Amino acid sequence: MATIFRSLAQLIHRAGIDRVNWVPGYGVSETYEEYERISGNSHPVSFHEEVAYGIAHGATLSGKRAAVLMKSHGFAKAANAVIDSLTCGTTAALVVLVFHDVDGSHSDSILDTAAMLRGIGIPFREVSIDRVNENFRWAVEHSERVELPAALMIPTDLTGLPEDFDINLPVDPASRYQRDITQHVLCPVFAGYQSQVLAAKKKEMSWQEILKPEIPMIPNQLPSRYQKAVTPYLPVMKFFRSIRGDVVCGDTGVSSFFALPPFDCIDITTYMGGSIPLATGAMLSGHRNVWAVTGDFAFCAAGHLGLMEAFQRHLPVKILILNNHKAESTGGQTVPGELLEMVLGAFQPWVRKISHPDDESEIRMILEEASRAQDMRIVVVDYQ
Repeated sequence: MATIFRSLAQLIHRAGIDRVNWVPGYGVSETYEEYERISGNSHPVSFHEEVAYGIAHGATLSGKRAAVLMKSHGFAKAANAVIDSLTCGTTAALVVLVFHDVDGSHSDSILDTAAMLRGIGIPFREVSIDRVNENFRWAVEHSERVELPAALMIPTDLTGLPEDFDINLPVDPASRYQRDITQHVLCPVFAGYQSQVLAAKKKEMSWQEILKPEIPMIPNQLPSRYQKAVTPYLPVMKFFRSIRGDVVCGDTGVSSFFALPPFDCIDITTYMGGSIPLATGAMLSGHRNVWAVTGDFAFCAAGHLGLMEAFQRHLPVKILILNNHKAESTGGQTVPGELLEMVLGAFQPWVRKISHPDDESEIRMILEEASRAQDMRIVVVDYQ
């Protein structure tokens, strides 16, 4: 007998979605189990919805369709990544299946899921039993047409037998990833332009005709306060640009300015701590030499969650942590010196340290070794 969960699993498979991230919960687990049985694919469980979503976003930016399955309470946890993915945009379809626990039978509280989705601004539809296929087709096609994620709200009390037929979508998305920092790097320099683009996409208007902002050179064309902030990192980033890989993901903050010329060291940034999930998604989509650039505050805040996901997938992601012992972009709040070491404690076999960030020979030795390594590397640059 066909169920809503089995039908959704069939549709995910038939749409050529081969990146499926999921955080267990009622509706999610049932759908994923059906998907695994139908497709023969197996994906590790994710522990946190923000990370699961960030990985999927990284994959779709790289041109691979992805789906994320989570309960509505989990979507609330992922909201930070979702909001930034709207501004950053997508390349291939990103479909979010949000399972709505109507009566709270499987949750700690009852949540107004539709109001949350509407407030965050993600395009969405509520799935009905007689339009499951139509709803799913809309999500894939709409996402790729407007280059935004699309959500389906699925009440977990749906009953009946959904119609079962092929959605007749081309397996491969039409577009491929192209570096565009004005679109994919979220930082103050491009914020106004990116806001206009998002508004146009939501209205399904042509956003490509919006005038792009001028791209400043780093450091001299940055506002004075940012010039001062980026100066300590110049020696490391000057060499990093010579060994950077296929894709480099960053976090919103000071390090994101190194996406600008003449460095061109970073390709994509979203929320603080999102660099490692994005890099994981890029690697899962087929890129081989992928780096994440982050700061100690961002890593302690959320980046370590992404590190666990990359590790359990046995991915040789390379991570560069600029450890300045403070939250540079939010006022200089102190990060306790021992905290980063504690968080990285279990990953010491993969950690390498640059203790003298002005020493070109040390920078070269550590970064070249990390770049050549066939397994994960976490390079910590210590700014005393």
